[in-house]
Amino acid sequence: RVHATQKEAMELDWVASVGNVCAGLAFSLAVHINVGFLGGSDSTIFCLVPLLLLLSRDNGLLSRLSDSRRYFPLVAVGVGYLVAASLYRLVLRDMLEKHHILTKAGGAYRPETASLVAVARNLVSLLVTLPGHAMFCSFLWTFKHTRDIYWVLLLPLNFVPFMLSDLHSVRLLGALGIAAGAMQLLLSNRIRRYGLQFV
Repeated sequence: RVHATQKEAMELDWVASVGNVCAGLAFSLAVHINVGFLGGSDSTIFCLVPLLLLLSRDNGLLSRLSDSRRYFPLVAVGVGYLVAASLYRLVLRDMLEKHHILTKAGGAYRPETASLVAVARNLVSLLVTLPGHAMFCSFLWTFKHTRDIYWVLLLPLNFVPFMLSDLHSVRLLGALGIAAGAMQLLLSNRIRRYGLQFV
């Protein structure tokens, strides 16, 4: 019976790994179709990342994934996509076009890269959102209470993209940072109140 149980566990691990590969391929294909054929709107990432809820724990890369951490991949991948899209538009696209790896769209005016000042302004707007996102991702992984003073200091930084940036993906990161800060403050207070019940 023990041998049969171990065999069933091995079969379940195999199924979980295949399911994770399929979920990853489905997400990658959806992103490719969005970028390549549907115009590549950054807002659609919010419709695509729920596919990652299909990920489950296996004996490979996702061996530390659990039910309490199931929302970490959604947030991390969503933020990573928006950061990558922003860096591509601000830095990489012009470099690829300059070296004739990409064909430049004729007559396309890009205010975000019209001058070095515009690029610097957008990059600064991008950078100031990253500490808040990193803290929220860490919270989703550990669910450990962090001091509220950190969010009191970081939350206002997420308003900077609305004032300085003209890039949609950077503004989305600012909006996500505001939502993440509010959600972490709410969840942290709940965790603290729940812990005080046992003191």
